Amino acid sequence: EIAPPSVVTYFETYWLGDNIKLWSAVFRKDRTIFQLCDTNMLVEAWHHLLKGNFMQGKRNRRLDHLIHILVDHAIPHFIHRHRRQEFGFEGGDLEVQER
Repeated sequence: EIAPPSVVTYFETYWLGDNIKLWSAVFRKDRTIFQLCDTNMLVEAWHHLLKGNFMQGKRNRRLDHLIHILVDHAIPHFIHRHRRQEFGFEGGDLEVQER
């Protein structure tokens, strides 16, 4: 016996059968980067950008400071980036790039 019967039942119920289509890479075709990612990779990338670039790696303890950073720094940064992309001065987003 490889595993207890309760573990085998759990895997058969939640990970095998029709549920395999939800997690197996074989069934993931023609999806965007947001549908394809297996983890919270994009959230972690955004957090790294927010913490590293906009907050200089400092710890934030106040909500008003975070809102200030988002409104005065992050949003203008992404608006400017989007304009550069529109005019061809910067590459496209992950979602529109060819795999």
